[in-house]
Amino acid sequence: MAAYNSINDLLNIVSADTTEDFIKQINELFQKHSIAEYQIWDVIGNICEPCQYIPSDIYATFDIYELGYKEDELFIKNINLDISYFDYTYHIDSAIFFAHNSRVTHIITFEKPLPDELEEKIKFIAYYFGKRAVELFSKERQMDLYVDYQKKVDFVKRASIIFMGLEIQEVISMSLSFFMDVFSADAVCAFYQNEFHGIGVNEDDLIENITIYDMPLKDYIMNIDETIFIENEVTSPKFNIKNTFFIYDKSSDLRFALFNIIVDIVPDKDFSSLVSSIVSIATENALNHEALTKFKIEETEIAHTADILNKFVKRTIQLDGNDKIYGISYPARNAGGDFVNLMQIGDDYIFCVADVCGKGYSAAVLTVVLSVFMSHFQSADELTSKVTSLNQFLISKNFGDRFITSFFGVYHSQTKELEYISCGHDPAAVLSKHNKIEYMTSDYMPMGIMLEDYKSKSIQIDDDSIIFIYTDGLIEYSSLDDLLCLFNALSNKKSKDIAESLYKELVTDTSLQKDDFTCLIMKI
Repeated sequence: MAAYNSINDLLNIVSADTTEDFIKQINELFQKHSIAEYQIWDVIGNICEPCQYIPSDIYATFDIYELGYKEDELFIKNINLDISYFDYTYHIDSAIFFAHNSRVTHIITFEKPLPDELEEKIKFIAYYFGKRAVELFSKERQMDLYVDYQKKVDFVKRASIIFMGLEIQEVISMSLSFFMDVFSADAVCAFYQNEFHGIGVNEDDLIENITIYDMPLKDYIMNIDETIFIENEVTSPKFNIKNTFFIYDKSSDLRFALFNIIVDIVPDKDFSSLVSSIVSIATENALNHEALTKFKIEETEIAHTADILNKFVKRTIQLDGNDKIYGISYPARNAGGDFVNLMQIGDDYIFCVADVCGKGYSAAVLTVVLSVFMSHFQSADELTSKVTSLNQFLISKNFGDRFITSFFGVYHSQTKELEYISCGHDPAAVLSKHNKIEYMTSDYMPMGIMLEDYKSKSIQIDDDSIIFIYTDGLIEYSSLDDLLCLFNALSNKKSKDIAESLYKELVTDTSLQKDDFTCLIMKI
């Protein structure tokens, strides 16, 4: 009957559903046979330590080979080993190794020989012991991994609510609630830009009622530069604080403190890094959203500003009923720094082509100055005095590195004389009907740099000539010689067609336009 029960006991061990039940039934089997001097070991890799399911007064760790392990032998007798762990010595007479496919999960060492009957049955079933032990280990390991995975998924899902915050204050509020929930914390607080936020604790408590390493907790929080879990170092006459989890996000200088958290795993370096990353990403998202919102508002304001600036600079210039004079100014950006203007006073045509140093809105603002300046012309005789006044005004405002290259001219149609002042501008050209080119070069520095004693020059314009004034945006695409060659090839067209054809020929892709494109064409 005893033999029958032993076999049943062995079968019960082999059919156990959990590792814990497996080990406990083995323990019961040995107790039934009055075997007391044995030790059951858990094996992780090659390291053996007392089995977690069987109480042990002595904790020791050994290498698997120190316990007599030999590959392909599951039951080894007559080992006769004495191994020591500090002042305690284990004697090993025989051992069972629960192994399968080169994986060992448990070892049972015996100090004395087993009864012959039990030894024979164990030797017979040792293979099945090992196979079942490995099966249970693998099953439970997979379950542990699955549970751990589910915990991580749940943690991330719950953390994702923080990412919904579109403003930094929202992120802080959501983070406080999230930390309270996921860590089952008793209290939590945060500092952002020296502003306190808290649940279950107030700022005065951190100054007066809670200390760490003999300093007020607020001082510690404001100087901490890492995410760290601390136990038993925070003291308070008002609160019972067992542990504190400090979270620091360097990118946003956001600091959290959680009190008495409950977690399945103590927040180690990797876990702390994960929590810090969640806070960091959420705050970065919020700050980026805030910056994007601000940018969109500014972009709208800039667009309105561009519209206003563009009202002062016409894109095309043409006098009513006069198709011989035409100008264009096409900026490379929404607002440009080029300027072209033309007005007629009696029989005289007063015009200006200018290029403000720089691009964009700051340059465009100075074109408004030019526009106002041109509107104050009362007579063609004012050219020298007006240019002098404008230069003095620009110098007085001290625009720093901002200056203006400009070509001011007055064409007297009665005398066919062109009077001009060129201030650091590219040479203007007069093309005669005999393909002769006469250049009008600059005698002065660009405006806004230094005071000048301006004196205008004059040239006589022959019939059927073309006056061509341009900015350096055209030279970006072609040399001056090639530009004038192209201009000459188009000279039979109307002034408007010449200007528009130049733009289409030179700026083949408007999205890649390098600089403002401005010119004025006057057919005489």
